[in-house]
Amino acid sequence: MEQSTRFRNFLRTLLASVGALLFLTPNLARGQGYHLGLQLKPNFSMAEPRELSHTGIGTESHFGYGFVFDAMFTDTYAIGTGVNVFYNGGFTQHLAQNEDQNGAYIEAVQLRQQQQYVEVPLTFKMRTNEIGYATYFGQFGVGLGLNVRSEGSQKTTRFATLDSLGGVSEFVFDASSFETATSEQVSMAARTRLFRPSLIVGLGVERRLTGTTALVFAVRYNVGLRNQYEEFNVLQSQAAEELVYQYDAALEQELPVPIQMQGKTGQIELCFGLMF
Repeated sequence: MEQSTRFRNFLRTLLASVGALLFLTPNLARGQGYHLGLQLKPNFSMAEPRELSHTGIGTESHFGYGFVFDAMFTDTYAIGTGVNVFYNGGFTQHLAQNEDQNGAYIEAVQLRQQQQYVEVPLTFKMRTNEIGYATYFGQFGVGLGLNVRSEGSQKTTRFATLDSLGGVSEFVFDASSFETATSEQVSMAARTRLFRPSLIVGLGVERRLTGTTALVFAVRYNVGLRNQYEEFNVLQSQAAEELVYQYDAALEQELPVPIQMQGKTGQIELCFGLMF
């Protein structure tokens, strides 16, 4: 149900974006003109934890592609938009409370996340004059992504056992146990916010081939501007291996601190394409 709702939202957003571009195209053509393009965008993405809710333990490589629309209002300045489809994610570790027939315990979780977004960017693009068939440019702006898929795989191992009051009774964590733990698929749809506002900055070059056709190479950094998680219960920790405690006066003991996962993802994109 969650994924089908997101897919319907994706279709509405895509149709609205295409409609807006079709409306703008004839008006921009009467000005300085416009450029259209297609790009492939492999990326390296990483998690950026907040509030000691988890820690990033590696980068992940993903893939994306997009349609580019540059509205030229002078020979060297343009407003860029389009539609991008990309995957991103991260490799993280956190602590969470769980229970079985023997009682409550804390588990350490290694999670590989993968989200798919459909993004509409809006950037300001500054270009040089042509230098030996090449035009160099810089761009900055914002994007709004719609999450259409969110999933992951995780490995878990016991970190500590808890007593009847919720305090730690014994630490049993062994980091090497992750090597033999079984990976299981998990849905992240209910734990991922629907929209992802982002900051976009980049540098690139266009190499003219013939007429207005050019090869494009660019490097961009795309980072989320707000927490991307919701309803994701974890325990506060240092480096996901040392619990943070809070003293409970009523129970007269220190207890682990439950919080919501806080963080976002950023990615370095390598963009290859053609402009027309």
